[in-house]
Amino acid sequence: MPKTNIGISGAWRCLAALLLFVLPGGAEIIVVGGDGRRWDGGGGDIPATVIRTARTVERTNAPGGVIDYQPEGYPDWILPQRADTTRNIAVGADSPERGGGITSPNTQRIRTDLPSIIDDDGNSALDLRAAAGGQSARVLGILIDLDLGARFGVNRFRFFPRNADPAYPAPNFPFQNDFMRGFEIFVNDGTTETQREGIPILQTVAIANQNTDAVVDILVAPQYVRYLRLKSLTAAGFEIAELQVFGTGYVPEARYVSNIFDFGDLALLGRLRWVGGSQGDPNRSAIQIRTRTGLDPQPVEFNKIRPGERIFRQGGGAGASTQGSTTAGLQVPWRRAEDVSDASLSRLITNLLDNDEVDVREAFGRFRELSVDERNLITLDQVDYGKLRNEDKGDIRDDLTNWSGWSPPYAAALGQVAPESIGDGTLGVQIAASEPRRYFQFTADFTSEDFESAAGLGALAFEVVTPPFATELVGEIIPRQTEVGAKTRFTYAVRNQSRPGKDRGFDQLVIDTPLRAESVGRIRTIRPGGQTVEADFTGQSLASLPLVDGGFAIREVGERQLLIGFPLVEESGSLLTVEFDSGVLQYGTTFAGRARNSQSGSDIGQEVVAGNAADLGAAGQDDPDVQPLGSRIVGNLSVQVPIARDLLLNVGAEPPVFTPNNDGVNDQGAIRYDITNIARPAPVEILIRDLSGRLVRRLYAAADLSGRFARGWDGRDAAGALVPPGTYVFSVELRAGTGTQRQLGVVGVVY
Repeated sequence: MPKTNIGISGAWRCLAALLLFVLPGGAEIIVVGGDGRRWDGGGGDIPATVIRTARTVERTNAPGGVIDYQPEGYPDWILPQRADTTRNIAVGADSPERGGGITSPNTQRIRTDLPSIIDDDGNSALDLRAAAGGQSARVLGILIDLDLGARFGVNRFRFFPRNADPAYPAPNFPFQNDFMRGFEIFVNDGTTETQREGIPILQTVAIANQNTDAVVDILVAPQYVRYLRLKSLTAAGFEIAELQVFGTGYVPEARYVSNIFDFGDLALLGRLRWVGGSQGDPNRSAIQIRTRTGLDPQPVEFNKIRPGERIFRQGGGAGASTQGSTTAGLQVPWRRAEDVSDASLSRLITNLLDNDEVDVREAFGRFRELSVDERNLITLDQVDYGKLRNEDKGDIRDDLTNWSGWSPPYAAALGQVAPESIGDGTLGVQIAASEPRRYFQFTADFTSEDFESAAGLGALAFEVVTPPFATELVGEIIPRQTEVGAKTRFTYAVRNQSRPGKDRGFDQLVIDTPLRAESVGRIRTIRPGGQTVEADFTGQSLASLPLVDGGFAIREVGERQLLIGFPLVEESGSLLTVEFDSGVLQYGTTFAGRARNSQSGSDIGQEVVAGNAADLGAAGQDDPDVQPLGSRIVGNLSVQVPIARDLLLNVGAEPPVFTPNNDGVNDQGAIRYDITNIARPAPVEILIRDLSGRLVRRLYAAADLSGRFARGWDGRDAAGALVPPGTYVFSVELRAGTGTQRQLGVVGVVY
């Protein structure tokens, strides 16, 4: 839905008041915002850790401190912070919450005093007066750099010595005449486009060679600023009690990072949705929502320099000798052996992980082979990292071993819903999660291109089922190679790998098919001991569904999806196989699968991962897998076809002759065609002409992707009149990036 102006209605407050929606079968919908879990509480159970620099982290839900948790008039929403034109936004720039700072790049001796000019205290100052040693050569050209910690809309700068501003009286320091006689102010907006090799490119916004004002007060055109530089152009000593920066409008970027949700066990995630709105021009602001999932409670990886990897030098000067490894700086995420209480794991670190005679790739491989619990026992945490010497500290990075990376942004057109629909588990966009995970986190990035425009977030909800249907579902498809568009009998196999007594099991499977399944054969479940239960739907029409045979059923057959049901599969090592007929039009087509449990109270599915699910060679099929059963094998759910030169195939009329006389029999025909190996929509046009070449009707003109299509014709011309009986010529034209392809055919009309 499009964004609307932010507002809180009585209906919204009643509907948002539910903290948690519990669905039949144990599915839950968790709501953050509204009157649900509080935004400023982080939503989840474990405080968020945000990486600030390569060596520092911060516990915060609002990096930079520019999220407004209680925007005026919109309780229980979050928005980017709007500038208070009376508040000095330089104050607190050097705080951990903001992550900015103040320094001098060319005068080390003043650095310790610089925080006093952004502390909102008129009695403290940077004192460079002549009486304090601020002689001419020592102050001329001094640079003061202020990082506001985030981008702000800025339109005013002020600075002054002690006792100069009536709002900051300092009678004990009557230095109001010791102001800066010459200065230049530079700014940079903090974007990567305005930096060169990471260094901000500064632009002058104000310059005064002969300043006569004790209180310098400069108004500039509103602009986005993160970095400010003040340069002294005077040879006379001076002091600064306060350097002030005043803003206007909404900050152009803000981020909200949720706490980490701990579901207590492996969990499946369903749909994500949110309530959004906007202030000002809705086309000038936006929100991007991303998620990630993990196996442990810490998505941040702390690293140390692997012992033996640093270069140690003896002596000094050019003749210093070198000892130790010449491979410097290899970083690893495990603790020192002496910090691990488990004796066997401590020995593992000593003998292998931190042994510089062992290749680091082998060490990482062994580390990743450990169970999640074992890895957690030896993984560096923030406390361990803080104890390391500076020279032993590596980088702090996102943990991509136990956590997924952040997902791409979810499409607002799919995820944004009306306030009254926040609890509807059938709405929203499927959360990107390829396997069951215990931990979950989301982030919202707010952006604006206009000072008076901002996007807001009223509530966010997602669906969760725990425990999952299985620990892992490994699937494969046979054959993995066929001809373009050819009807092929496929066997789809899924191996259940689960925890006895914990996982729910599954009784439905959704298979994504590139073309509509034409028929279904045998569906089997095979227990680890070999006991087999099956149903055979061979020869049965799929026109009327569901088809049921005992505990098996064909429930839905869509243009790109097949849904089947079967007796509950819950025993680890059990196998499900499905035979069906379909075709493939694009090279490397993946037949993705999702298992469901009809008792879960939702249509949340558990993704099938590609691997060696079964020894299908024992059933006489060509199964090339030699890896152990249950192994993951990339590509085992994909089917290859020859890369066809012809992108337009199988063009024809069906039926070749039809009778549009409204008798209910054979009243409509269709022009059918296949498009192969088109990744982006390409224009397609279908024209119908009589035998003289006269255009009768433009039947279709739109863009198609790879697929099988049928465009119906009711026997009428462009004016809506029935055409005379006879033979008509149709053309199907595809305009792809590689050129235009066109095929002709004929269709007969009789009465």
